[in-house]
Amino acid sequence: MELLAIKKSLILKLMMNQLNISDFMCQFGDCSGNVDLCKELTIAREAEDAELVDLLLYLSAVVNYCYYDVDILNQLVTDPWHQKHEEVVRLLAYYKQPSSVNHLYEAALLNLDYRDYDEDFVLANKCIRALEKIQDQNAIEKMELLANADNKLIRQYAQKHLNRVRHQEEKGHGNGST
Repeated sequence: MELLAIKKSLILKLMMNQLNISDFMCQFGDCSGNVDLCKELTIAREAEDAELVDLLLYLSAVVNYCYYDVDILNQLVTDPWHQKHEEVVRLLAYYKQPSSVNHLYEAALLNLDYRDYDEDFVLANKCIRALEKIQDQNAIEKMELLANADNKLIRQYAQKHLNRVRHQEEKGHGNGST
């Protein structure tokens, strides 16, 4: 996987200001100024390269990348081999796609070794917040399931956000919650 090592090295050089963005784009991509990070994340996922996923998510923030297909993010949010779940949830919350609902529900219930320290279940809370933002019927049903989860904190988070959704529905605001 020589190519993956080269890509990681280029992103690291960009991070350390050893390469400007235009030179980076020419060396990383095709000099058009476009980098297909969905494709790059798919390659990183297939290789289960956690470091490359981390670097590509960093790069997506630097270039203000617009994900044309959130499917790769949906897959990454439940993959246990990397440590960028919160960042992926943040992106899914931004895009608010109904296709993300089941993945966010699964991610809320993940038991990830690297998050053993997380007694507050922050990842689950962020997943529930993302479900609240999507706010379609499936998202609400998943929040209701989480409101009955075995974990007390997850139940409390889900109930809190369900109450907000219901309050907004009573006021007639419907979709578009923040």
